[in-house]
Amino acid sequence: RGDKMQLVLDRKALPLLVLVPVSHMLLKLLYSYIRHKRIHSTLKNVPTFVGHWFFGSGPSFRKNIFRLSEWKLDQFVKTKNVVFRSSVISAECVIMTTDPAVVKHILKDQFGIWTKQNPNKNVFSYYFREWIGDGIFVAPHGPYSIDNGQLWTSSRKVASKIFTRDNFRESMATTFVDNAKVVVESLKNGEKGKPVDMQAVFFAFTMDSIMKLFFGKDTNTLNGKEDLFAAAYDDAHRALVRFFFMNISTLLLLDMLPFPFGPLHPRNKVGIAAKVFVHFTREGKQFFKAVSDLNRISYEIIDEKLKDPNLSTQKDLLAMFMNAEDDNGVLFSDPKHRKFLRDTVLNFVIAGRDTTACSLTWLFYILATNPTVQEKLCEEIDRVLKGRLPTHDDVVGSDMPYLNGVVYETLRLYPPVSEDGKNAHADDVLPDGTKIRAGTTITYFPYGMGRDAERYPDPLEVKPERWIPFVKP
Repeated sequence: RGDKMQLVLDRKALPLLVLVPVSHMLLKLLYSYIRHKRIHSTLKNVPTFVGHWFFGSGPSFRKNIFRLSEWKLDQFVKTKNVVFRSSVISAECVIMTTDPAVVKHILKDQFGIWTKQNPNKNVFSYYFREWIGDGIFVAPHGPYSIDNGQLWTSSRKVASKIFTRDNFRESMATTFVDNAKVVVESLKNGEKGKPVDMQAVFFAFTMDSIMKLFFGKDTNTLNGKEDLFAAAYDDAHRALVRFFFMNISTLLLLDMLPFPFGPLHPRNKVGIAAKVFVHFTREGKQFFKAVSDLNRISYEIIDEKLKDPNLSTQKDLLAMFMNAEDDNGVLFSDPKHRKFLRDTVLNFVIAGRDTTACSLTWLFYILATNPTVQEKLCEEIDRVLKGRLPTHDDVVGSDMPYLNGVVYETLRLYPPVSEDGKNAHADDVLPDGTKIRAGTTITYFPYGMGRDAERYPDPLEVKPERWIPFVKP
């Protein structure tokens, strides 16, 4: 009789067990759809790229993954703001802008409102934090962040004391010049007529420089020596980008699964199913393997540095951080700051290594495809340096204006960070009167801004002279 009673109860419970998760999934869909409509209703006067009727602009992003900046630039026809419509089941909304007034608004005038996306509400941000931790490029700032922006403020305060003009002049410039000499010698001794992958050269150049400046380590990847830290760093970067763009539609659908497979709240984007799914993809396996290697090597470097009896006199970035104090007067060499050191170092590697390597690659591309520019630059270098090595003070705009003009043209046409976004943590109004609801993301688009014909006549032409004399844009 007891077994029969249990069977009856199980049968009665079965509809409830089905109804609860289905209801949760439907409520999440309804919430996301209503929020989607509310956010986009305030932007009805802003040009919108609709894309797929259900998935929005996601499929177009994937289709144009290898020319994403050019494809986005195509959408800016007689407008400086474009809404890229999200999926109807997503509460996300992204406005891309090339309007300097809007950029100033989100980066300066309303800095406290516009901050980084909460990693729990954005899949890419979630795994980006898995990669480089809670450093300055991940930690949110402003009064709307969980810790009131204390982590971001602390990271910035310590960095500002280390990245000074004197430190750059004394040690950083010397390191870059020394490694540049290795690049020159390598090119001189290379096989004549054999193509050289300059991007690979410059990534090795910046990695050797960064490892010396940040950790005091001689990696020598310029001469072909493999470095596990550099390899793991690149593997994590490539795998994360590929995973996100190749699986964006799948991730949207996984968001909608009922709890516990999907997130409890529809604003959150990383549930159990998504966390499991990433481990079954090739890119996900590569990513976590690389992150594991990065963690191990980073902590080995930190522990080795802590054992250095001359730590207090070392001048590399890691030593400077260890010798600095937090707001409570505790040295960052204290064991409680071990993860902070790991996160901080990885954040500055991504800031200084990849961006510099990409800029140098595009600069030499410009010189290779514009022989007149190359000729004028060589003339200035020979005239100013007269065969000697450059110093930090040699390359200022007043002494070498053409060099600076070439650098500015490179950054205008090929910015190393082609776009960057901020998320509104409160309702706001843009300078043109457009109302913005909390949760909206605005992505500013330097790649498009540098090609604005109204600001830069003949924008696709390389004209270093447009920066001489330098006038603040």
